[in-house]
Amino acid sequence: MTEKNYEPFSTNIDFSNYDHIVIGSGIGGLTTATWLAKAGKKVAVLERHYVPGGFTHSFKRKQGFQWDVGVHYVGNLDKKESLLGMFNFITDRQLKWEFMGDIYDVVYVGDKKYEFRAGKENFRKQLIEYFPEDEQAIDNYLSLIEKANKRGALFFFEKVFEPWLSKSLGWIIRKRYAQYSQKTTSNVLHELTSNKLLIAVLCGQCGNYGLSPKYSSFGAHAMVISHFMEGGYYPIGGADQISYKTIDVLNKLGGKVFINADVQEIITKNNKVTGIKVDNTVINCTSVISNVGVNNTFNQLLSEKAKHHCKFNIKDVKPATGHMCLYIGLNKSSADLNLPKHNVWYYAHENTDELIEKTTLSEAPNNFAYISFPSAKDPEWDINNDQKSTIQAMSVGHYNWFSEYENQPWMKRELAYKKLKADFETTMLNRLYHLFPQLKGHVIETEVSTPLSTKHFSNYKHGEIYGLEHTPERFKLPFLRPKTKIKGLKLVGQDITLVGVSGAMLSGILCATAILKMKSRHLFKDIKNFQDS
Repeated sequence: MTEKNYEPFSTNIDFSNYDHIVIGSGIGGLTTATWLAKAGKKVAVLERHYVPGGFTHSFKRKQGFQWDVGVHYVGNLDKKESLLGMFNFITDRQLKWEFMGDIYDVVYVGDKKYEFRAGKENFRKQLIEYFPEDEQAIDNYLSLIEKANKRGALFFFEKVFEPWLSKSLGWIIRKRYAQYSQKTTSNVLHELTSNKLLIAVLCGQCGNYGLSPKYSSFGAHAMVISHFMEGGYYPIGGADQISYKTIDVLNKLGGKVFINADVQEIITKNNKVTGIKVDNTVINCTSVISNVGVNNTFNQLLSEKAKHHCKFNIKDVKPATGHMCLYIGLNKSSADLNLPKHNVWYYAHENTDELIEKTTLSEAPNNFAYISFPSAKDPEWDINNDQKSTIQAMSVGHYNWFSEYENQPWMKRELAYKKLKADFETTMLNRLYHLFPQLKGHVIETEVSTPLSTKHFSNYKHGEIYGLEHTPERFKLPFLRPKTKIKGLKLVGQDITLVGVSGAMLSGILCATAILKMKSRHLFKDIKNFQDS
């Protein structure tokens, strides 16, 4: 495992030779930084956490267990897919992936089990086997997914258009995509079928974008479903290898990642970036790329005068929901415990909206659970972790459940908060044992995270892991694009595109393209050289 390819921030470091400063070391920021570095630019990345990577980082505990925090699988990594070439490009082919197998997701609705198989035709046949009377609805659904994504690809590419082109051709692109993005997932599916169980199964992966069918944009749903349809992959060596391998390349190109660098302000003058403030020290610079979320960028880092220039208004789109997670360490190997590579989605019944939106803290794991088995997915896990395995079990975690404890210090919150976590652990373990009874007696380490944990490490104010919620309204916001109205300030990250590693990576490519303009052409040509044949 590559480690310590980053260094602590210090006010004594000379930043005068850097062309660009990136705030936040998630995959969006790292992708932009590496693309710019490959174009000959010198880039510094500042990370407030004590490890880099954003939601691609992993953490360890005393008995040697390691868990990822945000990367549970990635799709579209078959050799023919351009996404693989992009990962190879930013990591110089050093990042390797493990295929999760023919079945990548299993959805439970009550006690009924539904498998999602890799490959569009396999996926289709399996669904028809479960729902033979809905064959036409399933075919129409898959057709809509394909059409929506073709329009969606242009919608996201339009984000790098210059203003004059965005007002003309861009207007047409946005309007054509609106027939998908401006409908909710629930509305679209109910137009296709009245089979509520089928709808529940088709929405079984909605946790990947953090919003129930009643509220989510069908455009977001279509992108996420299609992303995994050819199967899931997991980074060999663990999720943190995504950031570590990328940082290795960035370092070779003269860039640097600095941790413990909590940026307090983006300084502007006459609507231009003039610097940033870190640890009450001003660093002069003319180009800042923010990878810390649109809300944090505009509402925390910019002055009121600077925000006025941007005409920024996000009141119609709320932050995505939070989550709770039980991290589990076991005293036997994945093989001994028969842990699957596929993920498990559990829903108590077919009313997905009710289960996600109206659940209570005490009942959350009984209503909805997502279970991932990182040690089973990673072929290198057993090399350094003999007779150990790991599981992550998640459910909904609304921020208001914990807001009364938000001002208490991390790891030192009062007993009432700790009891909420303990109750969640008990309920989630019972759900896990119901699905996998062979795990009883083998759990030796546990840890619970809440939206307050997410807030502490990511600085998202409501503990959201997915940034802005993926509603139809999100797709109408004109400022969710790399360029801002402040000269020298660019935006990158999942808010600009979509949730997930691939969405954040795409935003990084769009941001680099917006900066480099026509000079980025040779980088796209280079990607083809990194594409596995």
